[in-house]
Amino acid sequence: MSWLGTIAKHVDYLSGRYEALPVRDDTLRAAVMQVLDEVRRKELKRVHGSSALESAAFVDAEVPYQLYALKDTRHDQVIGCVRVTRADHIATLAQSREEYHLDEFPPELLARSQVFTRLAILRDYRKTAASLVLFRRLGEDALAGGMVTTLLSCEPGLYASYLRLGFRPLGSVHQGSSGGFRIPMVLMNHDLEHYRRVKSPMLAPLSAQAEATAGPASREALLWYRTLEARTGTIDPGVAFYADNAGADGTGEGGDGIEVHAPLTRGLSAAGRAAVLHNAIEIPCHAGDVVLAAGDGGRNMGFVLSGAVQAQIGGRTVSMVGEGELFGEIAVVMNTTRTATLVAVGDDTRVLMLSQTCLDRLDDPADRTQVWRNLAQVLATRVIRFHE
Repeated sequence: MSWLGTIAKHVDYLSGRYEALPVRDDTLRAAVMQVLDEVRRKELKRVHGSSALESAAFVDAEVPYQLYALKDTRHDQVIGCVRVTRADHIATLAQSREEYHLDEFPPELLARSQVFTRLAILRDYRKTAASLVLFRRLGEDALAGGMVTTLLSCEPGLYASYLRLGFRPLGSVHQGSSGGFRIPMVLMNHDLEHYRRVKSPMLAPLSAQAEATAGPASREALLWYRTLEARTGTIDPGVAFYADNAGADGTGEGGDGIEVHAPLTRGLSAAGRAAVLHNAIEIPCHAGDVVLAAGDGGRNMGFVLSGAVQAQIGGRTVSMVGEGELFGEIAVVMNTTRTATLVAVGDDTRVLMLSQTCLDRLDDPADRTQVWRNLAQVLATRVIRFHE
């Protein structure tokens, strides 16, 4: 983001352009459902149960919840939402216990923990201050309501964003119910020391309230997490940021020296290469893991770092993607749903996952032209291979 864009983002945040509020009437609820329909059904192609509001971890379960709407007050438009559920209300559901690691929590802590699902923001607002306004309101209401922890399960592509807010991994990356990978995460609502350590943007707006509402329950929550770490060691999500292993500019320095990403980054400036690889995540796979699922929206693509993945249509293998090859790029380029399911072949398979937003981060017009030329070459090579 340019310096001008950064200033505009801060102005919008401070000016009150965006507003987050609980849904109290049918009109606001209908507007939220339109956002969910746009993001979950049309963009991501992920709808579980009877509506886009349902979570895969508790499909169609009769669970009480609070729905929040995020509005652009300048246009009087609902642009985002989130569903908030108390953890003890889903603790009897086996899939929820597994997804959010609820068995790690003592019962008294579950009653003071909340779970975020169906967090959705319209595409045009994802680089604005809107999400910070939403999380600020959620944090304020959580503290006022006596909540001491907040849980969610995120895609690897969003892992870095939640880390910056102050969330921490609660367990290892695992296969999602509909394919792809998920990472369980927890936020200790009163842990100001951690907020400061990660320079969370939530520190300033929430610090006074967090200090005022701190008490035995919040101290017990912090003790619980420290005890959990003491018992298991530092919790390893099982993923790594590629730049940490391959050098800050993604050139392979500090890693194995091989630019596995070269088909996409060839010819880019150092800044452009770093932008594309920013927040790229390395994920180890088990044989049979669904890396990307057919019918899913094209928000991710990746490279095979080691091993291989199979492209399957209707359970039949139609192609194999080996080390150094790009996969998932067609759905990203065409902005359409995936026609094939990509499955890890063996336990030695590792993939490097990139979000579609990696292409949007390129500021230099020459880099933007080059990356699309690279993608065109990858696609052309694939077509030629198919017809050989």
